[in-house]
Amino acid sequence: MKYRNALQDSTKLPRNASIAFHIAAIITFLVYGLYRLLHDDVFLFMVFLLAILPLSISLLLEIKHLGKVQHKQFTLILVCMAIAISSYYLGYKSLIYVFPTIFIFFFIFNLQHASILSSFYALICLVTALKIESFALVWRFGVATFDCIIFAAIFAYIIAKQKDALIYLATTDELTGALNRKNLAASLSLSIESFRHTGTDSSLLLIDIDHFKTVNDTYGHLAGDKLLTQFSEVIKQLLPAEAKLFRFGGEEFLVQYENCGLEKALDMAHKLKHAVNQTRFDGVPVTVSCSIGVAELRVKDSLEEWLKQSDIALYAAKKSGRNRVVSRLDK
Repeated sequence: MKYRNALQDSTKLPRNASIAFHIAAIITFLVYGLYRLLHDDVFLFMVFLLAILPLSISLLLEIKHLGKVQHKQFTLILVCMAIAISSYYLGYKSLIYVFPTIFIFFFIFNLQHASILSSFYALICLVTALKIESFALVWRFGVATFDCIIFAAIFAYIIAKQKDALIYLATTDELTGALNRKNLAASLSLSIESFRHTGTDSSLLLIDIDHFKTVNDTYGHLAGDKLLTQFSEVIKQLLPAEAKLFRFGGEEFLVQYENCGLEKALDMAHKLKHAVNQTRFDGVPVTVSCSIGVAELRVKDSLEEWLKQSDIALYAAKKSGRNRVVSRLDK
């Protein structure tokens, strides 16, 4: 089963850091622009305004909690355009501002896009600077610039991997490898919202290992732990990418199955039950079975009601003799 990787979502810049970056950039361009204006260079002053105006708008949005990563990305592109234009007229005096902007790419774009865009941006600035600077000087700047890109990419990769590891530790049950309940409510809420806006079906499969307490009492807690771990693996191997497996508590597991109506969910539940019946679990020399309650999402369901109906269905499955699949009972 594919869980979301932090490397795919590493463009979130903390709000306070974003505000600090905006203010630093505005002050830098304002001072540099006024300096050019004092030297009667109105054109370059206007070029720097090209950067100051979107930076100011982006800062205002950030302060009002309305900032989005797309705003920052567009603003950075305009800032880079201003620096590239000024490099054509000022040479190395503008090239020095290429270095800090390179690192910003890696804060607001993913690793691949940041590497490509920052390299393209650096190349444009270096080529335009050749108008007034010697090739030797531009070459030296180029070596230092691409060193910065390489170092920034390595740093961003390490940070993303560490973030990925922290997210995994925070959201994954240590024993079974299934997701824990930390993000369960948020995940179910997204499914409910999607269902109400787009009609995308979702279903819950609440699974309970039958007679788990007897296994613990008869074969020991280590055998019980092994059973939980292997049980989770059996379930995960059968689930498609759009299904998530949560450890709901004790010997209970919850499958959140998106793009899935009742018929499809029941079919999956029977496959899971059959797979568990056919598996020989280490340390447990008896056939293991499970009961499953299935609840498809309905229009009036709240998060609590959806979970409640899966729990009622599970209780009915256990009450009717265990090793059963029962769909929600309310009509």
